[in-house]
Amino acid sequence: MSRFKEKTTARNKLFLALFASILLVAGAESKDEYSGQTSTVKVSPVIKSSCSSTLYPALCMSAIADSLSGNKLKVSSRKDVIILSLNVTITAVQRNYFAIEKLLAAGEKNLTKLEKEALHVCLETIDETLDELHTAVDDLKVYPFKKSIKQHADDLKTLISSAITNQETCLDGFSHGKDEKHAREVLVGGHVLRVEKLCSNSLAMLCNMTDTDMANERQMNSGRKLLAADGGDGWPEWMSAGDRRLLQSSSVTPNVVVAADGSGDYRTVEAAVAAAPEKSSRRYVIRIKAGVYRENVEVTKKKTNIMFVGDGRANTIITGSRNVQDGSTTFKSATVANSMNEESKLANGLRFPVHRNKLSICVLLAALNIS
Repeated sequence: MSRFKEKTTARNKLFLALFASILLVAGAESKDEYSGQTSTVKVSPVIKSSCSSTLYPALCMSAIADSLSGNKLKVSSRKDVIILSLNVTITAVQRNYFAIEKLLAAGEKNLTKLEKEALHVCLETIDETLDELHTAVDDLKVYPFKKSIKQHADDLKTLISSAITNQETCLDGFSHGKDEKHAREVLVGGHVLRVEKLCSNSLAMLCNMTDTDMANERQMNSGRKLLAADGGDGWPEWMSAGDRRLLQSSSVTPNVVVAADGSGDYRTVEAAVAAAPEKSSRRYVIRIKAGVYRENVEVTKKKTNIMFVGDGRANTIITGSRNVQDGSTTFKSATVANSMNEESKLANGLRFPVHRNKLSICVLLAALNIS
């Protein structure tokens, strides 16, 4: 019993260390962001107007105003306000990353396997969040000229919504036991919740701006028939003509072949993905021969433009076995997990069955066309 108490005490101290590190970082920021009061820095009408559409207007105004303190950035439009809001969020996300890195380093001996995995998932989702928010900022800078207002709006909403989901994914890893739930409470009380609120504010302002712009555009072009979201032919708007041909083709020349019997280039899908080029600008086709592949495949964000082609849903099956009961987080239990770049991953002619007997979550984290 005494050894159990010692271990529990050590873990509690570690949680306190996390809390202290978050508070230390928070001390460098404006206290107003937590008090709900606006900053003493003068808030311009365009900032007030933009923030009024959010769920957390006080946080919105104080965070943006404080970021303007001491510099001469010009804020003259709603777009400028949203970009500032996203940049404030990026800074908060970066601080979260460093705080969790410190916790992992300090708790190497005291953290459980599940706690370590949950924290590593947080680092992974935070890294994805940073990419998504940076992409959103870049997209906003060229709004509304590079593509249609609707496409801009859809892309930006997807990016920021995904950033919000990433925060929940991080917290979900701390929902399986008493100690994990305590860690979740600490994280929620710290910057993870703040990042969610900042993302929520940016999303609300974005929706308000794009909805208004689309309404104005419809009014100007009332006589013009608008295109359907799916292009009118059943395919997603983002899918290129080349990708549509690939998915419709009965014979696609693969770059590599996976075969469980050893007759291909690789025996496992994971090995083929690992060997695929990074940041490829062209489709990299991986053919997966008939068979049951018992593995968990992770397609990282650097593995762009990958396409899986199977021998039919009844013949090519990828099935994982990770689950919470066996010590994996929900995030890591995905049979095939795709990190970002959803539009650059395609799959055709294979199946991902779901195992319900052990609370296993087998999901394909991507926008895939599975036939």
